[in-house]
Amino acid sequence: MEIQKAVSKTLAAGLVFCCAPLFAAPAATETLCVAHIKPPLRVEVAATPQARQRGLMQRESLASDRGMLFRFDPPARAEQGFYMYRTLIPLDIAFLDESGRILALRTMTPCESRDPRRCRVYRPGTDYAAALEVNAGFFRHHQIAVGDHIRPSERGRCTPE
Repeated sequence: MEIQKAVSKTLAAGLVFCCAPLFAAPAATETLCVAHIKPPLRVEVAATPQARQRGLMQRESLASDRGMLFRFDPPARAEQGFYMYRTLIPLDIAFLDESGRILALRTMTPCESRDPRRCRVYRPGTDYAAALEVNAGFFRHHQIAVGDHIRPSERGRCTPE
């Protein structure tokens, strides 16, 4: 019951990524092209509130060519952010506009607290229509920067921008 109260207070504070039931339905998948990278990234799509709440919680690993895409309709406000409650692996997050342009990049570390209110919140500083989570270091390793684009692949293939 205490966790439920904490979650309610945390949600009221503007978080979009928090603690959902462990029995959330699996997400649909898509392939995305990330800027100049040729191999596509296979992502789970978290388009519903339940899928967004579950996110990548309790995952012990994430393949190097995998990620999770969070979509928001209407777009999320700048003060809404993500946090790493019950998330076990460090992640990079790209906040995107409606066209897939990267607005902000953050590296997020797992929250070790049992109290979600003590977890750091990662905000982009601007409204955003989607967010893409991948393994920490992915964007730096591939030299992806603010202003680059993420787009759907064409038949599972990526061509240069």
